Amino acid sequence: MEGESARRVVRRLAVPVYLPWAALSLGLGMLLPVLPLYLEHIDLSFTMLSVVLAASGVGASLGGLPVGALTQRMGENTVLVASLTTSAAVTAAIGATDLAIALMALRFVSGVALTGVRLSRQAFVARTVDIRYRGRAMSLLGGTSRLGFFVGPAVGGILIDSIGFTSTLVACGVVMASGILPIVVLGRESLDRSASGDWPTEPLLATLRPHWRRLLSAAIGPALIIAARRGRQIVLPLIAHDLGLSATVVGFIVAIGTGADLLLFPVSGYLMDRYGRLFAIVPAFGLMGVGLLILGLVNTTTGVVVAGAIIGIGNGMSAGALLTLGSDLAPPDIRAPFLAGFGSIHDLGGVVGPLIVGWSADRIGLSASAVVLAVVLFAAIAHLVFVVGETRNLTHPQESAETSPDVGRRDL
Repeated sequence: MEGESARRVVRRLAVPVYLPWAALSLGLGMLLPVLPLYLEHIDLSFTMLSVVLAASGVGASLGGLPVGALTQRMGENTVLVASLTTSAAVTAAIGATDLAIALMALRFVSGVALTGVRLSRQAFVARTVDIRYRGRAMSLLGGTSRLGFFVGPAVGGILIDSIGFTSTLVACGVVMASGILPIVVLGRESLDRSASGDWPTEPLLATLRPHWRRLLSAAIGPALIIAARRGRQIVLPLIAHDLGLSATVVGFIVAIGTGADLLLFPVSGYLMDRYGRLFAIVPAFGLMGVGLLILGLVNTTTGVVVAGAIIGIGNGMSAGALLTLGSDLAPPDIRAPFLAGFGSIHDLGGVVGPLIVGWSADRIGLSASAVVLAVVLFAAIAHLVFVVGETRNLTHPQESAETSPDVGRRDL
């Protein structure tokens, strides 16, 4: 890795990391307008709709440590293939039922599978990329997601109007499954983790026990950010649909915001590597909060488009920020187990975000739920600035379990 340029890093990661991630992201992007509209189509209340969507966050949070243990035994790439296959299958199956309990179960499994994809690729990048290029490598992961979320919503909206919900959900699954092809072409053995000592031999929970305070303290802010991000993916298409717009138009509105998002993801990586993580995090999530406030106050199509664009600009400037933050905080000798625990905690935000939207929408109005999400996001910024602090130059002295420090500005 010594002397490797950023461009060579990107080329080396293209097949094992970015192509599978792109396929998953495109499928998820197609789901952005499809899933909320489908759940509304089958006459679920906002509260029940939010519970179904939140089930994915429950699966992601509860599945983090088991997926980490599987990665320890089976390797990063084996987990990637299994996770992509599972995600594709459960997504295609959603359109076959309108039972809330079945939909919750499918979304739960989907959350576990998505955690497997993220953890396998995040651990791979964190293990194989020098810290000088980590921000840019992780931001390109975020940028790849944004490309899928830019193209996907418009495609999903068009497909709903053209072939219906059931066939569209099957199409989403097929797109996700295509992420396996680069792995098959390159060969599993060449991509599985090496015997690098990145995973300790003792049980995963025993490995993480000395670091639980660091994990909990560091992940609170990211959990709140995930809550706001997941919530805005629900509230934006629902507010647009509430204006009487067709599924196709809703898809294009979501895509406009993601297009603004897509243009700025290189800025995130540059700022994080050149000046520090907070130089990207604070303005990025600050803009997202402003966009959510605007979304909660407007009642026109133009206003929704403007709000979505502002949210997209902010989200684009945060590309890869949470992935980079977790990788910075992870002690090198237990990097992947730490990332599994970190992900399990911050994925709780994927549960909270939809529940915030559903509860507030049924009680104080759909638009008000966007304002609540903005407040959550501003609280997250405050936590990252005043509790976690800057992590770009964080060092990890090899400490005993008894002296392992808690996270905090003095420790970081």
